Amino acid sequence: MASTDTNNMEYTERLLRILLIEKSLSAEMRINVEARAMAMIGGLTYDAGNFLHRILDADEHTEDEVKTLINALPSALSHIRDYADDEDDDDDDEMLPIQAAACEPGGRKSIPFISLFAEEGEKLNIGGEGQRGGLLAQDSNGNNVLQILANSFPLENSTCVDAVDSKCLDALERLRESDLLKKEDIRRYDLLRYSCRKKAKQRFDYFVGWDPAALKECRYEGEPLLHHETRSGHSTAIENFVVALEAGLKHYPEELGFIFQKNSSGETAYELVFDRFGKDEAWRNIEKCFEETRNVKMVERNPMTSMYPFMLAAAPEETGDLNMLYYLLRRDPEVLYRVSDVDSLDSVVVEMTTRKRGHLNSA
Repeated sequence: MASTDTNNMEYTERLLRILLIEKSLSAEMRINVEARAMAMIGGLTYDAGNFLHRILDADEHTEDEVKTLINALPSALSHIRDYADDEDDDDDDEMLPIQAAACEPGGRKSIPFISLFAEEGEKLNIGGEGQRGGLLAQDSNGNNVLQILANSFPLENSTCVDAVDSKCLDALERLRESDLLKKEDIRRYDLLRYSCRKKAKQRFDYFVGWDPAALKECRYEGEPLLHHETRSGHSTAIENFVVALEAGLKHYPEELGFIFQKNSSGETAYELVFDRFGKDEAWRNIEKCFEETRNVKMVERNPMTSMYPFMLAAAPEETGDLNMLYYLLRRDPEVLYRVSDVDSLDSVVVEMTTRKRGHLNSA
């Protein structure tokens, strides 16, 4: 008895033979063959689209296989699937394959193919003019694929947080290589805010490293990034605050990572984090950030003001809290011997540092 594979191959070969002799058939039979062929192509396109949405797995399938499928059935890339039809899915979203790959309701198995989808999709104008192959297509929440990719992370208590972060970062790096992710996208689509999560730290650090100035200028609803993360309703708000502050200290040590930057109401992130989380938890996390960036030199003068960063913390009109001053002086005691050289130093700060010198040396 012939095997199933053999029978399937025979059917495929017979179909190919019929298509090759189609022009030699009668007019009536040509019409029938074309109708059957159209129906088959339609069915295969649906199957291919469903494959890209739900079956594609980077551990099992190769880029060559996927690219060959797209070349054969290009409409598969524009196949829309309504995820509200899934009993276990609460999202009421109609998605393209590239969107589903970023959201990955099925388990984030096809994230590595996002760049390929965008590259091939741009050739096919998927999503419309200027949509970069569907990369800028928005979901029902108004988020495009770049924003979803920047923010994507596994469910709570998952053991694959770092793996997902790395996969998403790899996808972003390839999109950049293909010029489908541009530097201006970081600010245009608030990618710092989307990725300011402990679970997305590699992505956040990547964006900040590419455009450090975006960290300084980032605003959401008028609030600087540190203020926004402090006020956010996320259960991980303090973790997100730490991610932002560490990056700020690394790239802008002369401004103490913007922890004393004011919002439109005149509030500093330093004040807000103490108000929300209490003195002990707030200071523990602030100190952690400074320890993580211990190799960053903070005693250098700001070339614009000729002042040391710690003076921001000491100035009475700013916070009146000396915790930061004492911490920075213990961290970099050599600054004590440089203070007298700063012409613009506030006399009150001189008095405070001099008065406390004996205490700090014995601490």
